[in-house]
Amino acid sequence: MKYILEIPENKIAFAEEFFKAISFIKKIRAIPSNEITNTSILKSIEDYESKKTTPTPMSLQELKEMINA
Repeated sequence: MKYILEIPENKIAFAEEFFKAISFIKKIRAIPSNEITNTSILKSIEDYESKKTTPTPMSLQELKEMINA
């Protein structure tokens, strides 16, 4: 199971030591704000890069209509 916590800059060192002291927590690491962690998005990107899926051609007008539907 994974949890993402938002910790203030001035409390990061304390939080890391706190979580390391808990025996059942296996690993902690900082995740940059621009890193994608959603597994379905990562799978979608991987499928596109390996050419398992192809993008759907769509005009800008069609996209706007889809978003505003």
